[in-house]
Amino acid sequence: MKADRLSRKTYLKKHQVRPDGEITVYDLTQKEDPNPETVFLHRIKIAENIDYEEISALPCYFETQDDILSWCAALMAESPTANMLWKNAQAQGWRVTTIDLCSNGFHLDIPAKKLLLDNFAMTPAAMGRSAYFRYTLLIVFIRALRDIWHEGCHDPFENEYCPEDVLMLERVRAADCDSVTVLAVWELRGAGHADIWRHLIGSAEGDMALVFTRFLERDPASAFDGSALAYAFRQWYADESRVDGCDHETLEALDDVLFDAGENNAFGDRELTTQMLESMTCLPDGICYLSGCGEIIMHDPFFAGLRDEINQTHFFQLMYDMEVTMVNNVPFRDRTLARKLFPHEESFKN
Repeated sequence: MKADRLSRKTYLKKHQVRPDGEITVYDLTQKEDPNPETVFLHRIKIAENIDYEEISALPCYFETQDDILSWCAALMAESPTANMLWKNAQAQGWRVTTIDLCSNGFHLDIPAKKLLLDNFAMTPAAMGRSAYFRYTLLIVFIRALRDIWHEGCHDPFENEYCPEDVLMLERVRAADCDSVTVLAVWELRGAGHADIWRHLIGSAEGDMALVFTRFLERDPASAFDGSALAYAFRQWYADESRVDGCDHETLEALDDVLFDAGENNAFGDRELTTQMLESMTCLPDGICYLSGCGEIIMHDPFFAGLRDEINQTHFFQLMYDMEVTMVNNVPFRDRTLARKLFPHEESFKN
């Protein structure tokens, strides 16, 4: 939650015959440029008089990566939320490109301000022929823009908070990105693009989309005060695979932070507050859809519990590594003792 587009000519290499002449091998892969060309968001042009019905009927409309990005930009312009996220990333000078990430997702190169979207190793022409992959690319793009919004609003969590707080903040960030994506696609549904909404319902976040719509049916006004979005946010935690996957990635990142820190204090000691949690769920229009819920998120086991045994073990090992001094792969709890036993060792890891 991508491609290179429409001419009928093939980009596949000519088939090769093995020496024995028995098996013909077709190379169906396309070499990826290690340094793909990126384009600034403000340079993406939206074609005039785009006929979305024609695109649906004739998906081979796309010819280049620029066509894909222009199509995404034109659709996001019809969602107030996605449009504001686009303008936010645009103002920060972000660039975007598509590349085979083998991950069905995206990658943010923070220092270079580059957004890499997964194109599933498809050319633009192939992408244009598949509504499934086009919509997947669009939804991933919206989610990535929300993640960029978080990058612009908050410093790296590990620089300010302890590991357990970082785990909680990363969960909130991931849940918020998916929740805001649901809202943006709902707005596209209201603009007449019901097929994109149906695609979202059939995706991994379909349960969140259904909870969102059910609450709206009972209380239509909840679309304006954010309460329907709060229920979608809660539903994110109901899927343990989402929570455990987020925790696993966070713990892997924290391992790297600890390894790179050396003798320095790897993490911050700032106290996590309910205001901080709630501020992460502010929409571009200023509405905080989790206002008043920060205390619950911080203390309710449904939101704060670490249930996966593997992640628990990983977390406890991380906390143990923070308290010991490693010298030649030997752990010491007393740094003074370690220095006495290895007086000539210069590299100590906390």
